[in-house]
Amino acid sequence: MGYILQAACFSHIGSRRGNNEDNFFFNGVCLEEEHKSTHDPLLLERVLQEDICFGVFDGMGGESYGEQASFAAASEMQNQLEKPKRFYQTGGKYLNNLAQALNGAVFRRGQELLASRMGTTAALLYLSGSHVYACNVGDSRIYRLRERIFAQLSQDHVSAWPSASGGKALLTQHLGMNPEEVQLAPYIIKDDLRKGDSYLLCSDGLTDMVDNLTLSDILSRQTNAEECAQALLKAALDGGGRDNITAIVCKILGSSF
Repeated sequence: MGYILQAACFSHIGSRRGNNEDNFFFNGVCLEEEHKSTHDPLLLERVLQEDICFGVFDGMGGESYGEQASFAAASEMQNQLEKPKRFYQTGGKYLNNLAQALNGAVFRRGQELLASRMGTTAALLYLSGSHVYACNVGDSRIYRLRERIFAQLSQDHVSAWPSASGGKALLTQHLGMNPEEVQLAPYIIKDDLRKGDSYLLCSDGLTDMVDNLTLSDILSRQTNAEECAQALLKAALDGGGRDNITAIVCKILGSSF
């Protein structure tokens, strides 16, 4: 059975930030290193005959380092996806190798800039054949809506204890860690591809502003990926827009024949 994929992507600076530390990989496109927002959602609709991969990245490190970290990950993802996939690699193994390559690229960029705390989260979605693979590092999330059941497929890599400043819990995993000192352990899950499913990849600029019930409601009510993306952005901005907001929506519309 062939499926039709409809997808939309946006990245917005938010209402209170002076720069956008988020980035994405969407149909071969990522934001430039110095960027603010996408003017309109990027759109994609195609028959799923070939594998396709999406990514959302939320950079960190202060000054401009967050932007450079997320850009390093997104641009390296482009480089890696241009390489032929080894025929014996499963989707999970492929994503693990991809995450390791992205980690190395971000770490090397941090070394070049003498920015030891530079890093980025990653939320990756890989559609291959009749399966979907979700992979994350950090706290950028991946959700699935299936038959009105909204589920988080990703796992937050955060400390059990709050930060010393009283803010959000610290990340225990992120891209940009020294591979000789810390083992990158991306969380990877395999899922079956089904007609009617919706997937959401997003930075915490969305999930901190919009609760799960509202996210589920938007994905349920909006059958069009572009309208869904627009509704998600509006909800995040209406909720305060305190951080950069980036999301990719993927809808599996059904059989192509």
